[in-house]
Amino acid sequence: MKIIEIFDDNYSDNKIYERNRYAVRAVILNGNKVFVEYAKSKPIIMLPGGGVEGEESKEACIIRECQEECGLVVKPLKQLFVIKEYYNDIIFHSSYMLCEAVDNCQPNPTEAEMQLKVKNFYQDIAIVCSDLKGILDNIQDKESELYGMNYREYLAVKEILNIVQNNK
Repeated sequence: MKIIEIFDDNYSDNKIYERNRYAVRAVILNGNKVFVEYAKSKPIIMLPGGGVEGEESKEACIIRECQEECGLVVKPLKQLFVIKEYYNDIIFHSSYMLCEAVDNCQPNPTEAEMQLKVKNFYQDIAIVCSDLKGILDNIQDKESELYGMNYREYLAVKEILNIVQNNK
Protein backbone atom coordinates (compact mmCIF):
# COMPACT_ATOMS: atom_id res chain seq x y z
CA MET A 1 0.00 0.00 0.00
CA LYS A 2 1.43 3.34 -1.04
CA ILE A 3 1.69 5.97 1.71
CA ILE A 4 2.19 9.62 0.76
CA GLU A 5 3.45 11.78 3.63
CA ILE A 6 3.10 15.54 4.19
CA PHE A 7 5.15 17.20 6.92
CA ASP A 8 4.70 20.63 8.48
CA ASP A 9 7.65 22.89 9.33
CA ASN A 10 7.69 21.61 12.93
CA TYR A 11 8.21 17.95 12.01
CA SER A 12 11.07 15.95 13.45
CA ASP A 13 11.72 12.21 13.65
CA ASN A 14 11.68 12.40 17.46
CA LYS A 15 8.41 14.28 17.77
CA ILE A 16 5.58 12.53 19.61
CA TYR A 17 2.15 13.11 18.11
CA GLU A 18 -0.63 13.21 20.69
CA ARG A 19 -3.56 12.48 18.39
CA ASN A 20 -4.49 10.59 15.24
CA ARG A 21 -7.49 11.37 13.04
CA TYR A 22 -8.73 8.91 10.45
CA ALA A 23 -10.71 9.79 7.33
CA VAL A 24 -11.71 8.08 4.10
CA ARG A 25 -12.12 9.64 0.64
CA ALA A 26 -14.01 8.03 -2.25
CA VAL A 27 -12.36 7.61 -5.63
CA ILE A 28 -15.32 7.17 -7.97
CA LEU A 29 -14.18 6.88 -11.57
CA ASN A 30 -15.94 7.07 -14.90
CA GLY A 31 -13.25 6.57 -17.55
CA ASN A 32 -10.83 9.52 -17.25
CA LYS A 33 -13.23 11.37 -14.96
CA VAL A 34 -13.42 11.37 -11.17
CA PHE A 35 -16.38 12.38 -8.98
CA VAL A 36 -15.42 15.58 -7.15
CA GLU A 37 -16.86 18.28 -4.94
CA TYR A 38 -16.19 21.89 -5.91
CA ALA A 39 -17.10 24.40 -3.17
CA LYS A 40 -18.61 27.64 -4.43
CA SER A 41 -18.11 29.68 -1.24
CA LYS A 42 -14.37 28.94 -0.77
CA PRO A 43 -11.64 27.76 -3.12
CA ILE A 44 -11.85 24.07 -2.17
CA ILE A 45 -11.91 20.98 -4.36
CA MET A 46 -12.16 17.60 -2.68
CA LEU A 47 -13.16 14.02 -3.17
CA PRO A 48 -16.24 12.97 -1.19
CA GLY A 49 -15.54 11.60 2.26
CA GLY A 50 -14.87 12.48 5.84
CA GLY A 51 -13.88 11.36 9.30
CA VAL A 52 -14.28 7.86 10.67
CA GLU A 53 -16.66 7.96 13.65
CA GLY A 54 -16.07 5.78 16.72
CA GLU A 55 -15.51 2.13 15.84
CA GLU A 56 -16.84 2.63 12.30
CA SER A 57 -14.98 0.74 9.55
CA LYS A 58 -13.46 2.59 6.60
CA GLU A 59 -16.04 0.95 4.34
CA ALA A 60 -18.97 2.01 6.53
CA CYS A 61 -17.54 5.53 6.77
CA ILE A 62 -17.23 6.03 3.02
CA ILE A 63 -20.72 4.63 2.39
CA ARG A 64 -22.19 7.03 5.00
CA GLU A 65 -20.19 10.06 3.84
CA CYS A 66 -21.08 9.63 0.16
CA GLN A 67 -24.76 9.30 1.02
CA GLU A 68 -24.71 12.34 3.33
CA GLU A 69 -22.56 14.65 1.19
CA CYS A 70 -23.60 13.91 -2.37
CA GLY A 71 -26.54 11.52 -2.42
CA LEU A 72 -24.57 8.61 -3.85
CA VAL A 73 -24.82 5.02 -2.72
CA VAL A 74 -21.37 3.51 -3.21
CA LYS A 75 -19.83 0.08 -3.04
CA PRO A 76 -16.26 0.24 -1.66
CA LEU A 77 -13.94 -1.92 -3.78
CA LYS A 78 -10.39 -1.46 -2.48
CA GLN A 79 -8.06 0.95 -0.75
CA LEU A 80 -5.71 2.61 -3.25
CA PHE A 81 -3.34 4.64 -1.04
CA VAL A 82 -3.07 6.64 2.18
CA ILE A 83 -1.98 10.23 2.74
CA LYS A 84 -0.52 10.93 6.19
CA GLU A 85 -0.29 14.58 7.24
CA TYR A 86 1.84 15.54 10.24
CA TYR A 87 0.63 18.85 11.74
CA ASN A 88 1.38 20.25 15.20
CA ASP A 89 0.37 17.44 17.58
CA ILE A 90 -1.82 15.41 15.22
CA ILE A 91 -1.40 12.95 12.37
CA PHE A 92 -4.22 12.89 9.81
CA HIS A 93 -4.59 9.55 8.03
CA SER A 94 -6.67 9.84 4.84
CA SER A 95 -7.41 6.56 3.08
CA TYR A 96 -8.39 6.84 -0.57
CA MET A 97 -10.78 4.06 -1.49
CA LEU A 98 -11.87 3.04 -4.97
CA CYS A 99 -15.67 2.91 -4.96
CA GLU A 100 -18.39 2.09 -7.44
CA ALA A 101 -21.48 4.32 -7.55
CA VAL A 102 -24.46 1.94 -7.48
CA ASP A 103 -27.45 4.20 -6.79
CA ASN A 104 -28.63 7.66 -5.78
CA CYS A 105 -30.29 8.69 -2.53
CA GLN A 106 -31.34 11.85 -0.71
CA PRO A 107 -28.25 13.72 0.51
CA ASN A 108 -28.11 14.93 4.11
CA PRO A 109 -25.17 17.37 4.28
CA THR A 110 -23.97 18.93 7.51
CA GLU A 111 -24.44 22.65 8.14
CA ALA A 112 -20.74 23.23 7.35
CA GLU A 113 -21.09 21.34 4.06
CA MET A 114 -24.18 23.38 3.16
CA GLN A 115 -22.28 26.63 3.83
CA LEU A 116 -19.60 25.56 1.35
CA LYS A 117 -22.30 25.38 -1.38
CA VAL A 118 -20.75 22.26 -2.87
CA LYS A 119 -21.39 21.20 -6.44
CA ASN A 120 -20.76 17.48 -7.14
CA PHE A 121 -19.99 16.10 -10.58
CA TYR A 122 -17.62 14.00 -12.67
CA GLN A 123 -14.66 15.99 -13.96
CA ASP A 124 -11.68 15.01 -16.10
CA ILE A 125 -8.88 14.05 -13.70
CA ALA A 126 -6.30 16.23 -15.49
CA ILE A 127 -8.63 19.24 -15.21
CA VAL A 128 -9.09 18.61 -11.48
CA CYS A 129 -5.26 18.56 -11.12
CA SER A 130 -4.99 21.82 -13.01
CA ASP A 131 -7.80 23.45 -11.01
CA LEU A 132 -6.21 22.41 -7.71
CA LYS A 133 -2.80 23.71 -8.84
CA GLY A 134 -4.46 27.04 -9.67
CA ILE A 135 -6.02 27.23 -6.21
CA LEU A 136 -2.69 26.42 -4.53
CA ASP A 137 -0.87 29.07 -6.56
CA ASN A 138 -3.36 31.71 -5.35
CA ILE A 139 -3.37 30.94 -1.62
CA GLN A 140 -0.95 33.30 0.09
CA ASP A 141 -0.79 31.55 3.48
CA LYS A 142 0.94 28.23 2.75
CA GLU A 143 0.46 27.20 6.43
CA SER A 144 -3.34 27.63 6.35
CA GLU A 145 -5.85 24.81 6.64
CA LEU A 146 -7.28 25.89 3.26
CA TYR A 147 -3.90 25.36 1.62
CA GLY A 148 -3.38 22.05 3.42
CA MET A 149 -6.73 20.62 2.34
CA ASN A 150 -6.21 21.54 -1.29
CA TYR A 151 -2.60 20.34 -1.26
CA ARG A 152 -3.67 16.93 0.11
CA GLU A 153 -6.31 16.61 -2.59
CA TYR A 154 -3.84 17.78 -5.26
CA LEU A 155 -1.43 14.99 -4.30
CA ALA A 156 -4.31 12.51 -4.22
CA VAL A 157 -5.64 13.49 -7.64
CA LYS A 158 -2.12 13.32 -9.12
CA GLU A 159 -1.84 9.78 -7.71
CA ILE A 160 -5.26 8.84 -9.12
CA LEU A 161 -4.24 10.21 -12.54
CA ASN A 162 -1.10 8.08 -12.38
CA ILE A 163 -3.12 4.99 -11.44
CA VAL A 164 -5.63 5.55 -14.27
CA GLN A 165 -2.88 6.15 -16.86
CA ASN A 166 -0.97 3.03 -15.80
CA ASN A 167 -4.09 0.84 -15.97
CA LYS A 168 -4.81 1.63 -19.62
